[in-house]
Amino acid sequence: MESRVDPMGKESTEDTSGMDRWNEILLKAQIGQRLSDAELSQRSEVDVGTLLKLKEGILHEKALVAVARALSLSGEILLSMARGNFIPQAFSLPPFLKRVPSRRFPGKNSYVLLDQQSRKSLLVDPLDMDLLLAYIQDQGYGVQEVFFCSPKEMKEMAGVLSDFSVPYSGPSLKEDLPSFSEPKVEKKVLDRGSFKIEAIQVENPSPKILYFTWSQQPPPLVFVGNFFISASILLEEEDYFQTLELLRRTVLSLPEETIICPARGPLTTVGFEKGHNPFFPEYQIFSSFESLTEM
Repeated sequence: MESRVDPMGKESTEDTSGMDRWNEILLKAQIGQRLSDAELSQRSEVDVGTLLKLKEGILHEKALVAVARALSLSGEILLSMARGNFIPQAFSLPPFLKRVPSRRFPGKNSYVLLDQQSRKSLLVDPLDMDLLLAYIQDQGYGVQEVFFCSPKEMKEMAGVLSDFSVPYSGPSLKEDLPSFSEPKVEKKVLDRGSFKIEAIQVENPSPKILYFTWSQQPPPLVFVGNFFISASILLEEEDYFQTLELLRRTVLSLPEETIICPARGPLTTVGFEKGHNPFFPEYQIFSSFESLTEM
């Protein structure tokens, strides 16, 4: 099912395409924690045969809860997913934000920020420049700057952006970082027309920049690239527990009304993730997410 988008910037986040299934989440947590089937079976007290069936997507409710607990996941949320009761809520995007699904890379997102005062736009992780520029020009805007969340995407698009004479910036790829050193997080606030952008640069396990953006019009936004996916995480990092801690320190420390704009999958909010993401069960006691799923 495709996410519904209209020219005014409203879209439904009820779409679950691009999201992980409950058994894929189990597998991510097992791989991240480097547990063999035998080790996870012993830790959860679930026999290996039943564990393997769970990983294939065959539901055994009691076993699912036990395995989730052994992996420090929320069994309640995974059970809701397995029963088909987990549906992301719909909310309206602000008029200054446009999500543009990629035609070249199905399932991936690019974003446009429209500054109504200056009639300039900011692009985040652009993939289809022809499509994006056509939309921007049709709206009567120019392009001020392009931001990338990861060095890989920036490197891949550098030639295209040079052809369009568009200034761009993003994280630099540093090859000499030690594999498991303490992650370094630096923040810098940029003024771009009506928008203030806090560039949150994270170094190690891999370099990335998150862009926390706000203006006079609510709500705030955070562009996270491949660092986050709704109701799950992405296993692109070297250290699983370090990834979880970085997400707590960065994305999940933002105001709960903040809209999370990922490189793939549906948009979500910090409050919704605190209430629904099985990788962070510690937040689900305290989050007031029910009041934040409609905006």
